[in-house]
Order: sequence, then structure tokens, then C-alpha cells
Amino acid sequence: MAPLRLSSAATNPHLRLMMVGASRAFASTSSAQMRSTKGTHASNAQASYIKGTVNDPTTFPPPSASHGSYHWAFERAISVAIVPIIAAAGVKHGTSGLLDGALALTLVVHSHLGFEQIVADYLHKRKYPILGPVSSWGLRAATLASIYGLYEFNTNDIGLSELVAKLWTA
Repeated sequence: MAPLRLSSAATNPHLRLMMVGASRAFASTSSAQMRSTKGTHASNAQASYIKGTVNDPTTFPPPSASHGSYHWAFERAISVAIVPIIAAAGVKHGTSGLLDGALALTLVVHSHLGFEQIVADYLHKRKYPILGPVSSWGLRAATLASIYGLYEFNTNDIGLSELVAKLWTA
């Protein structure tokens, strides 16, 4: 397919150079090979870097378990799981190791996922190459410290279920 030639482009040498340069920009052959072909545009139009047309559909990446709907469903499941666990901790008076562990784990995972989304949205490593990774690792360290602190609170103190019961009746 020959390129479109306008009458003003045929007479104006600057426009002719721009048209030849534009056809070189999308060609897959080198400029030395283009000069040796003496301007045969039909062969270069078939071997271009652009594939398809503007009307072709966009290809989507394959689904991944770490992104998208699986991640969203896990976040919603953790959020929904907190409600009956807190209710059970408020109803049950007395210490329960299983309930304390479940409450501590769901609260920490829920908080970590929420803060992780904040860090990913507002401190992305492409925009903040130093602060982004530092804040991600700081969040991981705070999550581990929270897990350790809640473990100590549950084993050496009254525990979360007793704390919820005391707060509820206070």
C-alpha cells in the first residue's frame, strides 16, 4: 500500500523529508537498508512495528491469585470474619485461648491489608523510590511487632476476649 501523497507535499521538499522520516519511524528495517531501496514504501509498510489497528481489542493479562478479585475477596472475608469474632468475645466472659488467637490474628491481618493498600496507593515505589519500599518494610515490621505484642498480651495478661468483655461492660 503506497503512502498518501498530497500535491503540496510533492512540491515542498521539507514536507517530503518529513513524510520519508515518518515512514522510517515505523519501519522495521535500518535506515541504511531504507536508503538502498530508493524509497520503495510498499515493502516497508508491511514490515512495521505496529501490529493491528486501533480498532483491535486490548489484550488483558491472565488472572493471578495475588491480584484482583482473589485479593479483594480475601480482604472482604477477613472484614466479615471480624464481626462474629468480636461478638463472641463480647458474649463469652472468661479467657479463651482460641478466641483470643483468632481475634488477634484477624485484627492484625485486617489492619495490615488496609495499611498495605494505603502504602501501595499513596507511596508507590515508582513515584517514591526510597520512601515506598521503606514504608512497606516498616509496615511489615509493625505487623510483626503487633503479632508479638498481642501474643504476649494473650498469654501473659488477660487476653483480648476478656479485654473486649471488660470494655463492653464498662
